[in-house]
Amino acid sequence: MTTFYFVRHGQTEINLANRLNGGSVDSPLTAAGVDGATTVGRVLATHQFTQVVCSSMPRTQRTTALIMAENQFRTVTPVQPVDGLREMNLGDWDGHRIADLADQAQTALYFHDPLAFDAHVAPAIHSETYAAVRQRSRAVIDAAYAAHPDGRILVVAHGVVFLVLLNDLLGRPLARLREWPLLANTTVTKLQTSDGHHYTVSYRDRLPAVD
Repeated sequence: MTTFYFVRHGQTEINLANRLNGGSVDSPLTAAGVDGATTVGRVLATHQFTQVVCSSMPRTQRTTALIMAENQFRTVTPVQPVDGLREMNLGDWDGHRIADLADQAQTALYFHDPLAFDAHVAPAIHSETYAAVRQRSRAVIDAAYAAHPDGRILVVAHGVVFLVLLNDLLGRPLARLREWPLLANTTVTKLQTSDGHHYTVSYRDRLPAVD
C-alpha cells in the first residue's frame, strides 16, 4: 500500500490579488502562506516520507522547504522538484484577474467545460490544455508509485494541477473535473493505492487533524 499526501502550496501575492496564478508566473509566499506551510510541516513532523516530490516552481519549492524544515526525518528524505507538477500554463491569461479578461464566454468554458476549453479556448490564448496537465502530472504519480509500491509520499503542487490529478486518480472523466472545488492553500489530502491504478480518499482538504 502506498500513501500519498497532497499539499497545495502556500498563499502567494498573486493569489491574494485574485489573479490567475498559472505556470508562467510566480510570486513570493505571503506571511499567511509561510505560516500555513509551517503549520503543515508541524502537523506532518513525525511522518517519515519515502519520497517528497514537488513542482519545480519557486512557490512550491519554498512551501516544500518550509514543510520539511519541521520534519524529524528531513535529513534522510529525498526531495525531488519536477516539471511535471508545474501549474497549468494559462498563456495570455496568466497574472490577470478573471474579471479583467475581455471574453467572459471563454472564461466560462475554463471554469465549467474542460473539453470545450481544450478544444476552442486553449489554442486561442496560447494555454496548455487540461488534457496535457493530466498526462504530465499523472506520469509523476505513476513513477513515484512504481519506485515506492509500499511507501509514504508527499506531493506539493498547485490548485489546478491537483484538481486535474485527483480527478484522474479517482477514475473520473476529464469532463467532470470542474465539479470539484480547488484545494485550499496549505491543506492536506490523503489518497492510498495498493496497485497504482485504483485510489481511495482517506480525507480531502484537511488541516490540522491529519494522520
